[in-house]
Amino acid sequence: MISHKVLLCVLFVVLILPFTTYQVRGAQPSQFSRSVSIPVKVVLIGFDAGLVDLSYLSWSGSSKNLPSSITNLVLDSGNSTGTVFHPDYTFTFAPVGFKQDFESYLHSIEKSVNGKDPWFQEYVPDKKNSDYYTTNPVAVNYVVYDANSVEDWLWNHAQTLGGVPSNGWTIIVSYLPELPSVTWSDVKAFEKTNGGKVPKSKPHYYGISSTDSDLGYSFRYRDFMNAWGGHHRMWFVDLSAGPVQNSRWEDIPLQVALGDNNIDLTLPFGKSWMTEYIADYVWQATANFITPDFVYSPEYSPQYKIDVFVMDDRSSSEKNAIPIERTVDQAKIVSAFQDLVPYSQIKINVNFQDTPSELHQLIASNYKFADSWIYGNVFGSPQRYGIVDMRPVYKYILMNLATFEKNPRMTGDTITIPVFAFALTGQTYFTYAYKWDIGKQDWETGALLGIALPEAAFISLNQWEFTRGNEANQRGKGDGFTETIIHETGHEFGLMHPHQYGDIGDFIYSAMGYFTNDYGFGQIDKDALQRAHADELYFKTTQLLSELSSTPNTESQTLNKLNEAQAAYDQMNYTGAVSTYAAAYQEAKQAAPQQTSSQNTILPITLSNGNMAIYLAVGIIVGVIVGFAVANMVTRRRRGPETKSSG
Repeated sequence: MISHKVLLCVLFVVLILPFTTYQVRGAQPSQFSRSVSIPVKVVLIGFDAGLVDLSYLSWSGSSKNLPSSITNLVLDSGNSTGTVFHPDYTFTFAPVGFKQDFESYLHSIEKSVNGKDPWFQEYVPDKKNSDYYTTNPVAVNYVVYDANSVEDWLWNHAQTLGGVPSNGWTIIVSYLPELPSVTWSDVKAFEKTNGGKVPKSKPHYYGISSTDSDLGYSFRYRDFMNAWGGHHRMWFVDLSAGPVQNSRWEDIPLQVALGDNNIDLTLPFGKSWMTEYIADYVWQATANFITPDFVYSPEYSPQYKIDVFVMDDRSSSEKNAIPIERTVDQAKIVSAFQDLVPYSQIKINVNFQDTPSELHQLIASNYKFADSWIYGNVFGSPQRYGIVDMRPVYKYILMNLATFEKNPRMTGDTITIPVFAFALTGQTYFTYAYKWDIGKQDWETGALLGIALPEAAFISLNQWEFTRGNEANQRGKGDGFTETIIHETGHEFGLMHPHQYGDIGDFIYSAMGYFTNDYGFGQIDKDALQRAHADELYFKTTQLLSELSSTPNTESQTLNKLNEAQAAYDQMNYTGAVSTYAAAYQEAKQAAPQQTSSQNTILPITLSNGNMAIYLAVGIIVGVIVGFAVANMVTRRRRGPETKSSG
């Protein structure tokens, strides 16, 4: 199976498909730009100060250890949002006493487990087809620490580290091999014997729990993280933890990497190697959490209307067994988005209906049972479930969109987002194929569960999902639509995955991740979207001000509001900044009701706050990425490491 990283590279470079046509959202390049500095405090726990070169670690710029500037991009159009971020890094070593206190706390909450670990896999013949082989997770001894408790402890003890920046982020990189930790020799022996030699050493992990709120299924294998954060502007990673299945070889424990690469930390090369290793994690966290890109243009609106069309394409017996109304929690969806954009009004409409006859026939005619010899034999991942080609369904919905969605995407002060959630029969899913490749794999099913396309979000669950607990010793439990609806609609708002620049980015609180199955948006999501809305309103307001010539009083009042908003913005109070920017924009708009925006006569303006400068257009940063490319970037793999063979 092509990895999502390789597929992304291919799509970025060459993919322009003739069958994909649509109105690009937010496709015009930004006419303004502003520079935003974000303090980033990096705390190193458990590292010998003599083995890390802080001067080299802080070496920033293009192709250097850390980024000095990051242009905020909209991947759908290839444009910039108009904002350029400048991370302002500071570095500190945690005191020895802090490390000791931290390790003591971890030991106090340590839980010893013997259980199947999805990283430690053995390859076995497939029971249904002798041509195939598959992987089974092996039971190992490990210890796990509750990730949320650890996050709280670090946050509450931050003053011991000199505090956290009130207007920035804190990245904690720790190395704690004194905790129970896997060794390089045990990893090598396990791989060499195909699981025959189970590790004698114990890996340690950070874990969460996750239960579907609709139908009660508890997701398995959530013990196995090496990082966590996101309830605050803080994220920690433990380089001695793991190994983790989400990033099988890229993020192996540091002690394993040192052994495998024969790194001698007493030599100059060892110090340089270690410094670069840490820098890579800091860079990755910056790109994933602090300055994330957007999949679609993050458009501000005073009101968002989300219309969810649940199409029940199941048999009568399936419908009777699990009533479709049980699979969606409208209140949870409202709560998630009201928390994401508290300055706007959120309206959710959920419409349950049987799939219209013509669309039902289209789905039936594009059905195929997945049973690929290459997947089963070459990749060792047999896929046995029903797939429905997404493209004809997508085309049908577009051609008949007006019959479902009576409101255009934007009407006055309202943005309308359609979501089409299909309940399919048996174990059937949509797939978005590229050539013969049937799309990204969900950890448990190999299937596509949801996708955010320019005009609407599409989701496919089925009776197997609604009753999946029956195969995992959770009789009567299942998985409903609510969390996937929140995730895919988050893409429609513009939000990207937290793992865009490294898979362990999924180890953070966010409905936009795959691993955690969260129903709420984390600090990274709120910061990204609210900051973008603030920037948009700032640009629009200053555009109008640049065109005013005869209303100095109004201009002065508006400038005062802009300065007030900027003060909130500089403190990362983006909610307050958006509300004040919106008020300033309305004032400027009322003062120039007949004015139209000019893209060619904008003059630089500097407001009383020296940071608020308007510049001429920044232009298009990268080439346009067409709909199919975006489709592949936002397809939903969502489960995390669950495998059918694990029981």
